[in-house]
Amino acid sequence: MKKLIIFDYDGTLADTSPGIRYCYNTTASSMGFAPRLNRKDFFGVIGASLEEGFLRLWPDMPQRLLPHAVANYRMLYAKKGKDLPAPLYDGVEQVLLQLKRMGVLLAVATLKHEQFIYDMLRANQIAGLFDAVCAYKGREKKSDLLKAACRCTNIHPEKSLLVGDSAFDGQGAQSIPMDFVAALYGWGFQDETEASFYRPVGSLRCFSDLVKLLNPENTKIFK
Repeated sequence: MKKLIIFDYDGTLADTSPGIRYCYNTTASSMGFAPRLNRKDFFGVIGASLEEGFLRLWPDMPQRLLPHAVANYRMLYAKKGKDLPAPLYDGVEQVLLQLKRMGVLLAVATLKHEQFIYDMLRANQIAGLFDAVCAYKGREKKSDLLKAACRCTNIHPEKSLLVGDSAFDGQGAQSIPMDFVAALYGWGFQDETEASFYRPVGSLRCFSDLVKLLNPENTKIFK
């Protein structure tokens, strides 16, 4: 039985896209790049590191400009982006509470910078539900954050499960290795075919599907 469930944040627990899209586009516009106004442009970007996000959205942006772009994004996010709507997906709080009642440890592992994630968890009134919060500080990959969550809770990766919506989550889980559940409702994977490369033990069309997936009879997870 899994003892620890680790969640990505952007696109998995909450739809943080308004603030993220605003900061990417405002930063790029100030640097002379055309804003990306199509919602679909951000699929596969939200949840990535900022450096990778800028290069995916604006492939012609010179590497030497990335530090400035990232710094400007963070300044904008601190001033305005973090205060734009970032609601939890339907059912998140209820499912987290149910998992706590089941005795499961909960953690967040996110590439969102640590200066923002704690305030966002508090704003959505779920900060107290997590036994560990592991966030980006400047160098970490997703796998580093997953290892940190396991260390903080003293749970072996084999007894842990990651829930995430993007390739970055799938890659992180594979590199540990750790079982992975793909969220298909966020800003990363749009269907099971996209997620299948990372061999998830299950997929979620909505967050509440996690309860059914964690049925003790599911031998893919409870082994």
